[in-house]
Amino acid sequence: MNGIGTALLSEVQREALDEVLAGVPYNSASQFHEYFGTRAAPPRFGQSCAWQSFTVGRMVAERSGAGAEYLIDGRHVAAVYRRPEGLVILDPYLLHGEPLRLDRGAAVDGAVQVAVDAYPHRVRKDGTPAPSRVRATWTLDDDAIRLDYLRFSPRRGHNVASRSFVLRPESRLETVPPPADWVRPLLVHPEQHSVSVRVLHPATRRMAELILPLADRPAGVAGDSKLLITKDNQGAVATYGDARFERDLEVVADAVCAPQDEVIAFLLEAAAIHRSAAPAGLALAPYSLEDE
Repeated sequence: MNGIGTALLSEVQREALDEVLAGVPYNSASQFHEYFGTRAAPPRFGQSCAWQSFTVGRMVAERSGAGAEYLIDGRHVAAVYRRPEGLVILDPYLLHGEPLRLDRGAAVDGAVQVAVDAYPHRVRKDGTPAPSRVRATWTLDDDAIRLDYLRFSPRRGHNVASRSFVLRPESRLETVPPPADWVRPLLVHPEQHSVSVRVLHPATRRMAELILPLADRPAGVAGDSKLLITKDNQGAVATYGDARFERDLEVVADAVCAPQDEVIAFLLEAAAIHRSAAPAGLALAPYSLEDE
């Protein structure tokens, strides 16, 4: 792939992934500001999932010279590194704590599978740790990669499938980032039924998320603030004005190094941009207020 040694490249990939996990939060509002608004979002506020992958890939390239393939499934993008012995995948949105390394020699019945711990690291009722998991499956005959994110559900008492993506070699992005005319329709896709910022606090490595559901909002933007909710590291939902909401909001604001009011305003403005940009009659599913 390039002249850098395998061991050094592995360390560069691991460090870059960790830096993005803790320092570039997932923020689905950022690209609304950039592609429909008047300015790019402050870097500390984070980026949408695809841009997290672009960022980790850029970091690896700057430090090692190794370039990534960016494979896409719908609106999701992962950075994939090919080497003679297999693949390495970096996908910060899925919160895996180590790069996903798939070695061709470990294939069983034509497929290679690996699973690693991912955030959030939750706790069972008995106090034992319950990390999330990301599982990657690479089928050699068609070169397809399936990524499954399995997050521990305190309510159910076991890990449940939260996200799944299939990356195929023909889905490679040729331009990174893609052209604006390609990006804008994806931002107002019906799947985008909220704007949110999700942080992995760099000091505690605990997650918190501030979310504004986009369905059934009042006409006035000022009224949107009362629809805000948060989730804590255990996936428990808190509504606007609740003490737990204030606690979670404090974690989010501290992680992005911004005042709480500024973080809220950022989401409110993105929601207003979405309202203006979305096609007429766009139907959005309600956001679940159920604890995970």
